[in-house]
Amino acid sequence: MTTLANSPRLDRKAWGVLALTLVFWVADGYDTFVLLITARPTLTELLPHDQLPHLTTYQGYLVAITLAGWATGGIVGGVLGDRLGRRRTMIVAVAVYSVFTACSALSGNWWIFGLTRFLTGLGIGAEWGVGTSLLQEVWPERWRARGAGLLQAGFSVGGVLVSGLWVLLGSTLGLSWRWMYLFGVIPLVVVLLVRRSIPESPRWAAQRKRKVGLGELLAPGVRRNFLGALAVSIAITGGWWAVSSFLPSFVGGLVDDPKRIAFYTGWAGALYNLGEIAGCILLGFLAESWGRKLTIQVYFAGCVAIVPIVFLLVHDAATATWLQLIAGFLTGGVYSWYTVHTPELFSTSIRATAISVVFSGSRYLAMAGAVLIGPLASAVGGFGHAAAIFAPIYLLGMLAVLFLPETKGKPLPD
Repeated sequence: MTTLANSPRLDRKAWGVLALTLVFWVADGYDTFVLLITARPTLTELLPHDQLPHLTTYQGYLVAITLAGWATGGIVGGVLGDRLGRRRTMIVAVAVYSVFTACSALSGNWWIFGLTRFLTGLGIGAEWGVGTSLLQEVWPERWRARGAGLLQAGFSVGGVLVSGLWVLLGSTLGLSWRWMYLFGVIPLVVVLLVRRSIPESPRWAAQRKRKVGLGELLAPGVRRNFLGALAVSIAITGGWWAVSSFLPSFVGGLVDDPKRIAFYTGWAGALYNLGEIAGCILLGFLAESWGRKLTIQVYFAGCVAIVPIVFLLVHDAATATWLQLIAGFLTGGVYSWYTVHTPELFSTSIRATAISVVFSGSRYLAMAGAVLIGPLASAVGGFGHAAAIFAPIYLLGMLAVLFLPETKGKPLPD
């Protein structure tokens, strides 16, 4: 079979696939980080006054609701991507999360807001697995890890856009958080304009008649890679959503002047995502020279170290804000493992399903961390101590990687 992936060089079509998927990754990042950056003003407006002392707990609920949608959409989208194709599934997914992000701006209470976040999560989750599969099945093997790192960095670019826009709208212009969600409709316009330009994966087209189900993930020859990858995913996802997703709010809680909260949370988010962009891109390059397994273990070791430094040793907003560069590089950059390594662990017929379940299934468990972090913070004397308790979860990832094969220099399984 002759495909772009068999070619030793990058051509215009390969770059075009990266450009298209990258745009949607940026949108994924925007629609994810917009909740994290604007959580305080959103809940301050939507919650009953007597519930405001429990704002952190409600933020955890919203994160958990989003994760539930993301996980469910990821599994459904992965199965559809293997059955109906990468292209069609991705177009529908982008349309779903764009529409419901914009609908979040119209919410009158936190329950309606939570519903729109669940539906937004459905679209984001569905888009992730098929987009990753499409890129990996089109890009040449020699450049695959680097392309995957660039793709994952797009998620953080979306976070930078959210942070910068919030500094402008929230801090400088004093506008409502609702404007941030209205901008979420832009990807719908983009996908309608370029939908005819999105190619189908030639690898999927060659094997489209082979139907697979979720049960195949536990078949001999697949089960070990699936369970090992799922354990790594639990470490990455659990650490991020239980700890790092609260970093903007944590920094905001260190600010004495309420008028400066939007400024600091916006800059904290921007610096975190700038660090994450660098970490994602570098992981792809390091994986090509060091190998997939050693690279991810180095990142995990850094994650174990940086979490207690940020949350336990720092007590002023300015220092905590600047440390987001390092935190983003490590706890955010580690996400490139998903796009670099997981597609290389599974064959084409089940790839979208497998990596979507790996990526999304762990989010059901991450929901628990997001919900528990608020009550835990109250019990142990603050969010910093609660976050530090979750840091050892990255050790699980370091151990689980040992059970996965090294795929550096190997062709993508057919």
